[in-house]
Formats: sequence, structure tokens, C-alpha cells
Amino acid sequence: MPVSLRMPDILAERSRSGLLRLTIPHHDGLTARDVVVAEGFSAEEAEAILVMVNGVQAEPSTLVQDGDTVELVIQMVGGARQA
Repeated sequence: MPVSLRMPDILAERSRSGLLRLTIPHHDGLTARDVVVAEGFSAEEAEAILVMVNGVQAEPSTLVQDGDTVELVIQMVGGARQA
């Protein structure tokens, strides 16, 4: 069973596949970081991408299992500036 990958428009536009949703083949040892790299994101871009595996925030080293759903999300930092 492959891994389902989803990402928002802004990431899909910059990704290797250019797709919002796709499936990728699973292999032993596949990590969250491997998924980000496979979509062509640089190390700098990867720092701004949060990876969710089955709805739970994953570390770069988190193993992705056969049949998992992986979602790439842009991390938003900051907030309203106080005067």
C-alpha cells in the first residue's frame, strides 16, 4: 500500500510533482524528511515545512509506515506586533 501525500497550493507549486495530492511508494526506512526531500524541497525550505503523519506532528526522523497519510504544512511564525 503506498503512502498518501497532501500539501497546500503554495507547497505544491514549488514541489517536484506539482500536485496537491499524490501517492508515493513506501520503502523500509522511509522518514518524514525523505518525503520532503523527494518532493524537491531544499534543506532551507524543509526547515519551514511541518510534516504531519496521520494527523500528528512528526519529527524529521519519524518513520513513515506503509499506508500512512503524510501532510506537508507551512509553519507560520510570529504574530501581532505590540506597540
